[in-house]
Amino acid sequence: AICYDWLFPETIRELAFRGAEVLIRVSAYMDPWGTAEPMNWWTLVNRTRALENTAFVLAANQGAQMSHYPPFSWPGGSMVVDYDGRILAQADPGPGEKVVVAPIDIERLRQERQRRAGHDTRAHLRSSLHGYARQGYLSPAGGQPISIGSLNERIRAAKAQLP
Repeated sequence: AICYDWLFPETIRELAFRGAEVLIRVSAYMDPWGTAEPMNWWTLVNRTRALENTAFVLAANQGAQMSHYPPFSWPGGSMVVDYDGRILAQADPGPGEKVVVAPIDIERLRQERQRRAGHDTRAHLRSSLHGYARQGYLSPAGGQPISIGSLNERIRAAKAQLP
C-alpha cells in the first residue's frame, strides 16, 4: 500500500488477513505530519500498523528540502519496524538518499503468530461489531471525471453522514 492508504487501518488489515507478513510502504509523506514532534504521524502509523497486524513494516519515505519543492518538504525517516512495533532501524530525518538495513526474521514472526493467544489482534477481531465498515461514506466517482471540485463535493457529502 502506498502513502495515504496507511491512514486507513482497514486497508492494511486486509493485506494482513490475506497473509502478508511484511507490509511495505512507499511514501512521499510530507511535513507537518512527518517525523517531527508533536505531529510524528509517520512513526506512529508505521509502528501501529506493525503491532495491530503482527507483521513487519518496511517504510520508505522521500527526503527532500522545502527549498527544492516549495511549499512542501518531505522529512525522510525511512524505517524497519518489527511485529511488536519496535523500530529496528531508521534513517535520520532530512533530505537526501539513505539506506536502512535491519534483519527480518520471518520464521520468528510465524512462530509468534502461532504461539500467541493474546496480543495477536488478528485472532481477536470481531468485525460484526464494526458496522461502519459496511457503510460507504465516500461515494465512488461512478465513472464521472474526477476534479478537485467533484472530490471536495463527495468529501462534504461523506462528512454530512458522519455522527
